[in-house]
Amino acid sequence: MGKFSKGILFGALVGGVGGLLFAPRSGKDTRQKFVDELEEWSDLKEDFTEKLDHFKESAQALQATADMYIEPFIDGINRDVENFMFQAEPRLDQIQEQVEKIQSELPEMPLED
Repeated sequence: MGKFSKGILFGALVGGVGGLLFAPRSGKDTRQKFVDELEEWSDLKEDFTEKLDHFKESAQALQATADMYIEPFIDGINRDVENFMFQAEPRLDQIQEQVEKIQSELPEMPLED
């Protein structure tokens, strides 16, 4: 149980005891109010537990969906990059050859001091 939940329970307990000690009502009315408060807190706890369970289920479903789609997506991107490199490397080699050919055919330019 988290610190926040423990703090809420502790605060409710201290508040309940303080309310019982300083209540301006009769004992019967105070006991009934205490029972009503306990039932309300019990309902809140059940609601919180249900929502937490729903959140956990949603998180698990999201993880399963991510696992199903992310790996194939990454594999597809890697294949696309490999395909691009396969196509680009020969073209880059041709460009490099052309640059070298142009450089060899150009007359040497004198360097200026």
